[in-house]
Amino acid sequence: MSDPIKVRFWGTRGSIPAPGPKTQGFGGNTPCVEISMGGQLLICDAGTGIRELGTHLAKQASGRPVQGEIFITHTHWDHIQGFPFFMPAYMPGNKFRIHSAHGVARSFEKIFRGLMDPAYFPVALGDMASKLDFVEITGPLAYGDVKVQTTFSNHPGVNLAYRFDYDHRSVVYLTDHETYQTMHQPTDFAVKQDRLIMEFCKDADVLICDAQYTDEDYRIKKGWGHSRYRDTVALGMTAGVKRLVLFHHDPWHEDALLEKIEAESRDLIKQAGGKMECLAAREGQILEI
Repeated sequence: MSDPIKVRFWGTRGSIPAPGPKTQGFGGNTPCVEISMGGQLLICDAGTGIRELGTHLAKQASGRPVQGEIFITHTHWDHIQGFPFFMPAYMPGNKFRIHSAHGVARSFEKIFRGLMDPAYFPVALGDMASKLDFVEITGPLAYGDVKVQTTFSNHPGVNLAYRFDYDHRSVVYLTDHETYQTMHQPTDFAVKQDRLIMEFCKDADVLICDAQYTDEDYRIKKGWGHSRYRDTVALGMTAGVKRLVLFHHDPWHEDALLEKIEAESRDLIKQAGGKMECLAAREGQILEI
């Protein structure tokens, strides 16, 4: 086996940043995950966590050029709001490709540029000194020996999930997803769509997956595009995932509740006779495959 794959969490929270003493354990920054794989820098989402990642990359580079691939699941605020503070994008010589799907009514690039419209931010995206290329994904991609596949998840608007495969190892990033059968009941359509998602995640070494809601949350937030943690555990087990990471934590869920959710998820796996590892994502945490 070649070099290790490293997954580092820079932002784990969903919907809105949730800083404060009661969320320090799991973190308050919105989604950003760094994957080092096959010599490639892969960044999933540009929530507020990307600010700290940018500081880290600039320090690590010590003046050398930084090149990376940024994969945006969708353009809701919590997944792009950190990009204007991503310092490597302001440095000449750096290069980033920013990937996502075509927007519902306009291009992904146009939506992204609107993030830094003068009405919202004092610096335009065009003033960033790095080379930025926007890639609207229409099929599988490959960067070096890393293969990238996508599928659509069940979330309002257009939302992509990503699967990264390298050297017989894989990481799946599936956030902002609501299990179809939980939302629609077991209709033929819902069963089919859940099966497609399961096959996308099949045998992944790491599945980073939306697990925002408890049963109580879901009773009033059904249809909002997020999963109960018990549904996420069921998906991971059905797909034969080796390690499941509960992600996109609800901003109202403090550390004590997330610890409980983590423990209850492990109990669900044990009760079903499963061997899948399970943990709730923590800011700063590094996983190695």
